[in-house]
Amino acid sequence: MVPAKAHIATHQLAWIITDCFGEEEIITMANQCGLLNNSQHRTKIRKDWIAYDLAACFFNRDLTEDIVSQHLAKKAEQAARRVQFMEVAEIRIFLRSADQLRAEGELGEILWALLVDAREDVQKHGHRLLADHEQSVPPSPPPPEDRNYTPPSDIVQEVAQSKSDTINQNTLPHRSHDEESVPESTESSTTSPTDDPEYLKIIPIPATDLDPEQQAILSNELKQNQQQINKLYSALSELKNGYTVLQSENDRLKHKITTLVEENKFLQDREELYRENELRIDQLNRENIGLKRDVEKFSNQLCEFHELQAQKEKITVELKSVEEMAYHSQQVLEQIQSNFYSQFSYLQGVNEEYKTVITRARQKIASLSGQRSTAGANRMLAGQPRVGVFVDVQNMFYAAKDRYARRLDYIKLLDLIVGPRNLVAAYAYVVQIPEINQAGFLSLLEHNGYTIKSKDLRMRGDGSAKGDWDVGIAIDIVSMLDALDIVILASGDGDFCALAELIKQHGKRIEVAAFEHNTSMDLQRIADQFFPIGDEMLI
Repeated sequence: MVPAKAHIATHQLAWIITDCFGEEEIITMANQCGLLNNSQHRTKIRKDWIAYDLAACFFNRDLTEDIVSQHLAKKAEQAARRVQFMEVAEIRIFLRSADQLRAEGELGEILWALLVDAREDVQKHGHRLLADHEQSVPPSPPPPEDRNYTPPSDIVQEVAQSKSDTINQNTLPHRSHDEESVPESTESSTTSPTDDPEYLKIIPIPATDLDPEQQAILSNELKQNQQQINKLYSALSELKNGYTVLQSENDRLKHKITTLVEENKFLQDREELYRENELRIDQLNRENIGLKRDVEKFSNQLCEFHELQAQKEKITVELKSVEEMAYHSQQVLEQIQSNFYSQFSYLQGVNEEYKTVITRARQKIASLSGQRSTAGANRMLAGQPRVGVFVDVQNMFYAAKDRYARRLDYIKLLDLIVGPRNLVAAYAYVVQIPEINQAGFLSLLEHNGYTIKSKDLRMRGDGSAKGDWDVGIAIDIVSMLDALDIVILASGDGDFCALAELIKQHGKRIEVAAFEHNTSMDLQRIADQFFPIGDEMLI
């Protein structure tokens, strides 16, 4: 059973149906309930009459109740969802005015949503809104008997019964579906004859009891009494209608007072909330002032930090400059130490070589001393080309040491590169380090046909050492070109490429003897012959 069914009148439900649905929708419901036949002219049927018939059948037929309830529930679905999520106090505040809801076009849907809500307080609020609406907009009269469509006979009886109930509701003091009962003090303990509609009917008198004259007199008196009763009944109806109006106005004022009380309580709560917010704002203002002071303090500290950071960067740059100078000085020192140890190692190697060569040389001196003059004369007599040998001792020493960790046999080298040709001169160019005694090595070379040319190692201002014979060798070769046919250069230095080109331009032959891994490719290409030095030449 629909919750609103027991507390709502027929004309009230008819109005809700009229407000919620259009004409086509109402006619469709009427067809589904069996109120209309499809053959009847729908365009000539009044919408409010059909709605009244639907409302009347709603209270008497379960089928009509189900169909109308389903259509209303679907129509007011959004309104019902809205009401379900609202508290009773919120409903009384935001849905308190029937005029406002009617102006917004949603009064019918809101009323139905309130009337079918499971909460009793919400249903009562819906009845109050419905009463307020009836005060502003009086209900439409029921459809007449001669309406321009013919519903089924059983429905006509139900509608007639509903109309009779509606008349009683609007005239006689009774308990209606949507109103509270009249207080007991206003009703009589006994039933008045005028409370029974049957009393208003004219009771016919049998013709056998009275003569026609008496019958006419009594009939006139009866008519006069009937008219008097009708007047009294009309006056009573007006008084009861006035009472109903006053009762509705009283309910409306009570409802308004309740609403105002609730609004007052709501405003008091809001005022209390505002006071709490003001106190909170004052506290936040004080905290804000404290935070501003902290910000100012931190800003000053930040400025000091930036100054310290700038000083740190300046010191860092200076320190980096000092570190770079120290690193450069360390590199220079390491370079000097490296050069020193390199020269020292070189001289130690030469010294050891001298000792070995001297021993071998002494053994050969005796056997070769008598034959050299004879071999030289034989060579000159044989018409061999004139050869000049120029040995870059420092270049050859480091080439043998780096690759083989051994020393070059200069005596065997001279014999190999000269061969049967006429040796005009053999020069050995040496760089001497004052800390190392190379006298034995130089003496060995002199006893085996070399002419020694030496210079001391010189130190530059930046700490590096200078000690090469490139220019000296070039000068000696150029000065001796006229006395030579072949120039033999014992060095792999690529700086001698230009000198080799010059020798060839003078029509002389240039030969190069060196370690292949340490010899310039350009120098090998320019040379007329290249003698690669291997393991057989090392000691």
